[in-house]
Amino acid sequence: MGGLPTGTINGFAVHPANPKIMYVAMRDGVYRSEDAGARWTPASGSPKNAVAVAVHPRRPTEVYAATAEGGMFVSRDGGQTWEPVR
Repeated sequence: MGGLPTGTINGFAVHPANPKIMYVAMRDGVYRSEDAGARWTPASGSPKNAVAVAVHPRRPTEVYAATAEGGMFVSRDGGQTWEPVR
């Protein structure tokens, strides 16, 4: 699991159409894998203190992350950019 920082994984989600794409929520933010978890990269601009992550079942490029502070964020491009949900 190269690329993941040491720490607790708070949430885990799998792309509904491509199980090789995975996301984890961690204190440092959201991380993404495109090779079934062999390598992980930080999702640029993802929220810190992420406690949950989910992929929309019908729009798999739409990823949601919740924070410990109660914030909710969405990425509509598979984790490349993030914005608060209003």
